[in-house]
Amino acid sequence: MRIVRAPLRISLFGGGTDFPSFYQKHGATIISFAVDLYMHVIWNRRPTGGCRLSYSTVEELGSLTTAKHTLVKATAAKYGFEEPCTLTIVSDVPAGTGLGSSSALAVCLCKMVRAHCKGPSLAQTAFNLENTVSNVGIQDHLPAVFGDFVVYHLTCDPVWAEYVSSTIWEMIESSGMLFYTGGERQANTILGNWAQDEATLLDIKALAGDTAAQLDGMSIEELGRRLDETWQIKRRIGGVTNDVLDAQYQIARNAGAYGGKLLGAGGCGCWFFLAPPDADIETALGLPRLPFRIAREGVREIEI
Repeated sequence: MRIVRAPLRISLFGGGTDFPSFYQKHGATIISFAVDLYMHVIWNRRPTGGCRLSYSTVEELGSLTTAKHTLVKATAAKYGFEEPCTLTIVSDVPAGTGLGSSSALAVCLCKMVRAHCKGPSLAQTAFNLENTVSNVGIQDHLPAVFGDFVVYHLTCDPVWAEYVSSTIWEMIESSGMLFYTGGERQANTILGNWAQDEATLLDIKALAGDTAAQLDGMSIEELGRRLDETWQIKRRIGGVTNDVLDAQYQIARNAGAYGGKLLGAGGCGCWFFLAPPDADIETALGLPRLPFRIAREGVREIEI
């Protein structure tokens, strides 16, 4: 048995600027951290023949190259799995929550088939693979590979990564709150609107770059204020928010949150807020809270 797991992530600043069409022209800064919520892929030999693929659906197949699951099918077609086998996909959260689960899955699958299985080359390989079935940026693959709390600088050259100080870690873990709205959405339905709004992406890029330059020594109140600023910029994009989400955000702010943002492409998913310890955001919102800690380790493989 082989098990590969990769962490999901919370992206604070720079989201939407991580598409090559944008960052190869303008550059980009992404500030994000991996969390101890994971995507798992489990491979077992199957001596009886054929392949069994298990996720939210179970597929009985002659080969994984015929799978309905698009990422598994693409991986099997490009790199191949050792077959016959049973392949099981288990996630700690539902799909479409804005925590980067599809990209973490792409990283797991590439690691499983040992396709360029280290560092930036693994992130790039997983990004290329996922883009054969869906239009995505590269920011979600990076925390899945590297783990930790990192500032990523994207240009035409390889990714430049700066690891964030433990002081910021401690503030995020003590003041950060993650809530699940209960909805799911396909990011592709909204990402097209992002690509068409370069002026907004330039504003997101500028705020991310300025925040990265001042991050060390920044107070949690200031970081929260900047999260509010990036959310106000992000919500200009069509499909990102709606009346229900706007009301939830205002409830959290009225309950004491310094600031926050909806994670991922938008539409629904998970809220992330920064707030003082005595702010009862959970009661005010009435949404499920997802406990988390920053994951120091990226993708990992275990053989049993």
